[in-house]
Amino acid sequence: MAPNITLYTVAPSQNAIRPEIALLEKGLPFRKVEVDLFQGGNQKPPFSELTPRRQVPTLVYEPAEGEAPIVVYESIATIRFLDDAHPEPPLMPPTSDLRRRAEATMRIEEFQAKLDPVNIFGSVIFRRLGKTELQPRIDALVAELAYWNAYVEGRRFLAGDSFTLADIAVFPLLMHFEAMGFDFAANTPALGAYIAACKERPSVRQTGWLENFAKFVAARAPEPVLAD
Repeated sequence: MAPNITLYTVAPSQNAIRPEIALLEKGLPFRKVEVDLFQGGNQKPPFSELTPRRQVPTLVYEPAEGEAPIVVYESIATIRFLDDAHPEPPLMPPTSDLRRRAEATMRIEEFQAKLDPVNIFGSVIFRRLGKTELQPRIDALVAELAYWNAYVEGRRFLAGDSFTLADIAVFPLLMHFEAMGFDFAANTPALGAYIAACKERPSVRQTGWLENFAKFVAARAPEPVLAD
């Protein structure tokens, strides 16, 4: 029997889109429930009773009728859970290919420890900080992106030619930098080609997230602090 899966999400979120992409890559049916964070929807039942942090994305996975549901939150934990629960088709290189598996694992860990912490999107779009206030953080972000440009030179995705959990983790965040004016094609051309390949991924297109994110950004008109 197929599991009953519900994904609590919010349309423009780069965190919430990760499990949706993974679910589509796996071909798993699921129910999507939008949570209006701006109206406090995460503070109201039934969603507020699911997780102590009341955050999206939250995945409710019911393995079989009568079994207690498994609730998973944090986007990276969620995509890892889905790959463990449904190993086919795989979203990580096999253990028989230790080099590529190590690369994919490292990129996920580097994303969490190195790339995500230098993100300035929230400071620009919500706190309305400009280039002057953010210059040291902008310099750190641009320096970090140089590493990621090197990681995809001569390859389609982060761990070779296969789309993996590493790409599901990293690609949505890169769109934040594009929204703030970073010219990937000019400054990090390998990353520019990588982003183009991710945008054309059927699972990414099917989510409609690129359009939802673009509308969210356009409505808030962030300062292009990453433009040259």
